[in-house]
Amino acid sequence: MTVSWRDVARKDFEDAARSRLLWGLVFVFVAFLVMSLLSAEQLFPEPVTVGAAMALSGVAMLAQLFVPGIALVAGYMSVVGERRSGSLRVLLSYPFSRGDVVAGKLAGRLLVTGTALTIGFAVASVLVVALYGVPDVATFAGFVATGVLLGLTFTALAVGGSAAASTQGRARTLTIGSFVGMVFFWKPVIVGIHYAATGSLPGIRAETWYFVLKRLNPLEAYRVLTGAVLDERVDAVPEFPLEDVPATASAETLELSNRIAGEVPFYLADWFSVVVLLAWGLVPVVVGYWRFEDADLG
Repeated sequence: MTVSWRDVARKDFEDAARSRLLWGLVFVFVAFLVMSLLSAEQLFPEPVTVGAAMALSGVAMLAQLFVPGIALVAGYMSVVGERRSGSLRVLLSYPFSRGDVVAGKLAGRLLVTGTALTIGFAVASVLVVALYGVPDVATFAGFVATGVLLGLTFTALAVGGSAAASTQGRARTLTIGSFVGMVFFWKPVIVGIHYAATGSLPGIRAETWYFVLKRLNPLEAYRVLTGAVLDERVDAVPEFPLEDVPATASAETLELSNRIAGEVPFYLADWFSVVVLLAWGLVPVVVGYWRFEDADLG
C-alpha cells in the first residue's frame, strides 16, 4: 500500500470537520468580522468619515490578535494530541514516516485555517459593500491576502510547536507563550535594548537596527504589510507609548524614510515583511520536525 503525507492531510481535515473544529472556527471568525465592521467607526479616537479602507484598517487592528488566536487553536494540538492519545503509534504502524506525519498535519491544519478565513472574508466583503461602499478590488484583495498569510503563519508556528512538544502543556507554552511575548514584551524589550545601547529612548530618529528588530515581530510585519495595502495606519493592540515621539507627530513624519539616516535598506522595505511572515511559519516547522524525528514516543 502506497501512502503519503497527502493521506494524513486529508484525514486530518476530515477529522477537523467532523469534530466541528472547522465550523466552530468559521462561526467565531465570521462573528468577529461582523462585530468589527459594524463598530468600525468606534475604533478611531476622533469622529471621522469612515470609508471602506479605513474600516478595514480598524478590522486589521483587531485581527492582529484574533486571527493568530484562531490559528493557534487550529494547530497547537495537531501532533501532540495524537501523540498523547496513543493514536500516533497506530498512524506510524502504517508506512508513514514521521516527516509524512508533520507535513500532513501541517497541510491539514493550513487547510482548516485557510477555509475558515476564506469563508469569513467572503462574508466580510458583503458587509463592507453594504456598510461602507464598494472598496477598491485590489485593496480588498490585498487586505484578505495579508490576513490569510497571518493566519497561515501562526498555524504553521502552532504545528511546529505541537511537533516539538511532548505534552499538551508544553505545546501551549511554546505556541500561546510565543504569541503573548510578541504582543506584550517584544516592543518593551527592543526599546530597552536601544536605551541600553544608546542611553536614550528611540525618537523620531533612531538606529536602523532598532527598526530591524521591531519588524522581525510577525505582528509588526502584518501591520506594515496591511497598512501599505490599505494606505492607512494599522496600530498595535495594545499600543505601548515607549518611544520618545510626540503624540501629535504626523503620519508622514513617522514614515520610515524620515526616521533613519540614508536610504531605506531592502530588508526594511514593506514587501520584506512577507519574508518575515514566511520565516515565522517555516522555521518552527523545521525545528519541530527535527525534534519530533528524534523523539521517543514511548
